[in-house]
Amino acid sequence: MPTKHADPSQPPWYRQFWPWFIIAIPSMAVIGGFVTLWLALTYPETLVVDDAEYKQIRTELKAQPTQTEETEPGEREDGAS
Repeated sequence: MPTKHADPSQPPWYRQFWPWFIIAIPSMAVIGGFVTLWLALTYPETLVVDDAEYKQIRTELKAQPTQTEETEPGEREDGAS
């Protein structure tokens, strides 16, 4: 059985373009993932309101009468029956 020898006219695989191109695509995805992780850890999202402000807003909303409490039972808002 004949053995296959490397063609001397062909450069080795590491001197060709396509293997490096194929390796570069997943490598760029890994680098992009690390950049995303770094951005997420460096600039964390902040709360819109802190706990004290949230509790104040919550108590203000609870103190407001609801629409059904403002109108009498059986009465519509537009005054029609």
